[in-house]
Amino acid sequence: MTEDDQVKFVLRLTPALHKKIKRSAKANNTSMNKEITNILMEAFSRSTTDKMLSDLVKRLEANKVI
Repeated sequence: MTEDDQVKFVLRLTPALHKKIKRSAKANNTSMNKEITNILMEAFSRSTTDKMLSDLVKRLEANKVI
């Protein structure tokens, strides 16, 4: 990823949250920036997967498959 592919974003965190992210980044041997990015990507991916599964269940129920 080049700098042209990135957007700089200022974020305010509580000291407690900052500490948690810092510990997590250290445990995962990555930067705090990458740790936050990974957490956000995982959250959006999980949200998308959850929605797809929910929609599938609704369609199966509507068709009386389940």
